[in-house]
Amino acid sequence: MAHQPLTLFLMNKKILFVIVILGFIVRIINFNYPPMLWDEASLGYNAYSILKTAKDEYGTLLPYIFKSFGDYKPGLYIYLTVPFVALLGLNPLAVRLPSIILGSLLPLILYLLIIKFSPKSAKLALLSAALLAFNPWNIHFSRGAWETNILLFELMTASYFFVNKKNLISALFFGLTLYTYQGGKLMSPLLIIILIIATKTKIFSKQFIVKFVLLLFIFSLPIIIGLLTQNDSNRLQVFGLWSYHRPKDEVAVILKESDPFNFEIFHSEPIFVARNFIIRYFNHLSPRFLAFEGDWQIGRHSAPYIGVMLYPSIIFILIGIIATLSTSLTPINAFFLLFLLIGPLPAALTRDIIQPVRSLSLSIPLIYFTAVGILSSVKYLPKFIIITAYLLSFYYYSDLYYNHMVKVKPDHWLFGYQPAMQYLIDHQANKDVTFTDFYGQPYIFYLFQSKYDPSAYQSQSNLIVSGLDTGKISKIDKIKFETPNFQSLSKKPNQLFIMSYDDALRQGIDLKILTPLSPVNGHSSFYAYETK
Repeated sequence: MAHQPLTLFLMNKKILFVIVILGFIVRIINFNYPPMLWDEASLGYNAYSILKTAKDEYGTLLPYIFKSFGDYKPGLYIYLTVPFVALLGLNPLAVRLPSIILGSLLPLILYLLIIKFSPKSAKLALLSAALLAFNPWNIHFSRGAWETNILLFELMTASYFFVNKKNLISALFFGLTLYTYQGGKLMSPLLIIILIIATKTKIFSKQFIVKFVLLLFIFSLPIIIGLLTQNDSNRLQVFGLWSYHRPKDEVAVILKESDPFNFEIFHSEPIFVARNFIIRYFNHLSPRFLAFEGDWQIGRHSAPYIGVMLYPSIIFILIGIIATLSTSLTPINAFFLLFLLIGPLPAALTRDIIQPVRSLSLSIPLIYFTAVGILSSVKYLPKFIIITAYLLSFYYYSDLYYNHMVKVKPDHWLFGYQPAMQYLIDHQANKDVTFTDFYGQPYIFYLFQSKYDPSAYQSQSNLIVSGLDTGKISKIDKIKFETPNFQSLSKKPNQLFIMSYDDALRQGIDLKILTPLSPVNGHSSFYAYETK
């Protein structure tokens, strides 16, 4: 009996190792799928530029915020990518590996966090780790180069060290979140507050103030300065829910149907913003999002025809929350209940009606309560039924992810950029080239695929910005990035132009005279035409 705890520990260690390895395999297998997005190409090329010149694509020396498309990306992911680009070259695997690796390690961090909160909860910790390793939401954002996935790893690691009373290390990881993804500026303070509540930390102790608060404040100073400048405030203005007002014609209709007094009580601007916030908040807790549709606005944020959680989890989440509320409020229960409440906030405060990117941290408390629900149900429900339900649900998700996701909304996945850009690279000699900007930011794919010399590009980079949102690069060397005018260009010699399917339709061009570059759904997303 004396050896039983040691035996259980070694067995748990082996199971946890298998979970992490399987999670890594799920994330790295077929790593070129889905197609790269603009932001991934930007992260990769800027890492390449830093590696070659110590400057970003615009010639700024070692920035911590990268201008990129005018969206001013926090730079940590780029710096994490530099050694992989140095080792593997500039390719999708090098760009995605930081996310793949940290996404694979996240189940381990969740296991350690739960064990630290509750040392006797080994089964709960292992089950939570396993659910996280195979959860669609987390798989989706750890297979690609998504900064939100790195943010989630940092938040959970910081939380583990906070509970472990390693204040310096915790402050370090919380500080890094501010340089990883915009959502860290909201999630980190909120998570620190609920950690303080759950662990009953003495916030006025000298050790906490010196080793945690002071270090975190030092980390925050550049961010605070950035928020007071135009760049960061622009991004908040573009995406903040408070920046989008009720349309004037809608206000006129409501006033016509009612009177100014009732308008101020029921339809004023604060009421309008509050209503939209509540809608967005509860959208992220709805069965539509969690089980059946995922992101119903933007196809690249989830697999089609299924939510961000596996089907059986929806039932067990409810059971887990009920079971948790029916027991005493232990530190671990307090932490995950409060985490559940704050999880949707970064997404609910922005313009999009649903946003799994900004709400990814919500997956952690949902997975925890799923595990609680399963363990509460095994007394009444045979284990093989639960396992079978999850295996079938995961198989269904895998089919949707690999066989349907990109084909259902190829434009959302920028399908065809890689072969179209390769065609340009192979055929551009002695040609005046025009490449469509229909899908946005084509220049970054050209820089990425051609491995364009960063020092040569920095001298000609010119981002044209109109308004508060992202800008565009209109030309590199003899390549123009704009909608090709077929009637004009087809009459000129030595022209190569690549257009989108929509460009061709709008200009009434017979597709038979064009060269299809990326067939999908019965047509091509890109077409080429050359003149002699």
